[in-house]
Amino acid sequence: PLPTLAKGVRSCNNMSDTDGPPPMDDAEIEEETAAEPEAEEIDLGEDDFADANDDEPEAEPEAEPEAEPEAEPEPEAEAEPEPEAEAEPEPEPKDEYIEVDDKEEPEAEEVEEPVKKEEPKAKAAPKAKAAPKAKPAPVASPEEEADEEEEEEEPKPKKAAAKKAGSAKRTRAPLTAQAPIIAMHEFTVQIGDPEKMESYIVYKITAKTNLKAFKKREMSVSRRFSDFYSLQRNLSAKYPGVIVPPCPPKDAVGTFSVKMGKGEANSSSFIERRQFGLERFLRRLVMHPILVTDEMVRMFFETDQKVPKPASNMFNIMAKSVTTYFETDEYFDDRWRQMEVLESQLRRLHRAVESLVGVRKGLSADTTDFAKTFAALADSEELKTLTQAMHQLADVEAKVAKFHMKQSGRDYFEFSECIFDYILLVGSGKTALGQRQDVNRNFINAVANLDSKKKKLAAIEADPNKVIKVEPAKMEVKDAESKVAETQMKVAEISRLMRRELERFDHFKAQDFVQMCVKYIESVMTMEHQIVKAWEAFLPEAKSIPL
Repeated sequence: PLPTLAKGVRSCNNMSDTDGPPPMDDAEIEEETAAEPEAEEIDLGEDDFADANDDEPEAEPEAEPEAEPEAEPEPEAEAEPEPEAEAEPEPEPKDEYIEVDDKEEPEAEEVEEPVKKEEPKAKAAPKAKAAPKAKPAPVASPEEEADEEEEEEEPKPKKAAAKKAGSAKRTRAPLTAQAPIIAMHEFTVQIGDPEKMESYIVYKITAKTNLKAFKKREMSVSRRFSDFYSLQRNLSAKYPGVIVPPCPPKDAVGTFSVKMGKGEANSSSFIERRQFGLERFLRRLVMHPILVTDEMVRMFFETDQKVPKPASNMFNIMAKSVTTYFETDEYFDDRWRQMEVLESQLRRLHRAVESLVGVRKGLSADTTDFAKTFAALADSEELKTLTQAMHQLADVEAKVAKFHMKQSGRDYFEFSECIFDYILLVGSGKTALGQRQDVNRNFINAVANLDSKKKKLAAIEADPNKVIKVEPAKMEVKDAESKVAETQMKVAEISRLMRRELERFDHFKAQDFVQMCVKYIESVMTMEHQIVKAWEAFLPEAKSIPL
């Protein structure tokens, strides 16, 4: 019985939960039947053990049908969780579950409601995950600064630029960006009668202001033309991107005539024209919110110290003429073209107005000749009443000639010179745009230099024999990157300033042209009214002449 018991134990251990006990061979069955009587002959003193041995062969056939039904539900139980796992993403298994509970309809409705509520929650989870993906959007904000359309984002790069600069010299940029288009202070300037010296002319300047930057509220100083000219050139070089008001250009012919004292009429007109031009220059200068607080401007008005001459920039001019430049910003490219078109149109208008001034002067001279000859004819007439009438007509013609001469002077100083002054102002605007081009050119060259340094570094790293040169090459690349960042910051700074200056230019251009046209119309109407009034006064006397 012991071998049979051990064999039964092994057979039970070898049984699986799913397959049941393995089938028994005929030889094994015969051995068990033969072993049964042997078990009865041995007296172990334990009837229970013999009974257990007798029950073992009976339990084995019974375990087979019991294991089979148990094995069947186990794979089914394993198959059931598979549709449940599919039921989470797909609603089809849930519908099957609802179909099973057809008897309880309200319960099925209750089951559908949480299912509908869970679906949007499952969808909301990816939305919450998509939110952090939208965070990289602010990284593209520097590209939007190139468009520079949002005013709220402009102060951010300015603060970054001020932090990177870390010097007092950079404080000018935030002031220029925050400077208003129209100055709120008061500053009046007037140039009195020029005083002619031995070889030059001195202009006396009187000014009044309420700015705290100036030590005096009322100032009076005498300056030569060279002081005005040097002041304008120094400010233009000191403030790149600012449209500095133009100073009247040098005139060698007029200066020579004044020095030699030849042609007093021409020299006096030259001095008068320059006086008006210098006064316009100072009035525009003191009303500029950036330039008015400069130390050199304060020195110009408060002291008699000579203004230093600007440094020569012939090398930069020659370099510009050799190299070509292509504008990368569409806005500034359009503004450059607009400046060129405006300059050409103003030059054409200036030539037309000068021709008109010449015609008025010629008309005045011809009318004067007519009045003189007509008066001479009146002296030869014997009839006194007719002689008086002819003399009166000659006097009216002389008055008309004076009216035309005055109008020609008004056309020249109030119209022609203002147009010529705006031609110079457009030139100053082009100078400021050229300064921005220089800064942008430096940025482009820095980018090209960085690319070449990176290519050089890649070639050195690829060559195993040049390991020593890797670190110096990396330092060169790092320096080139810092140079690119610095020049890029300068381009952004001068671009913002240039946009502000162009807005200011457009504002005052429209205002000045409206005032200029209104003054011209009023002056012409005044002249015509005076002429009509003179002829109306003479007409009754002409009609009363007896025939």
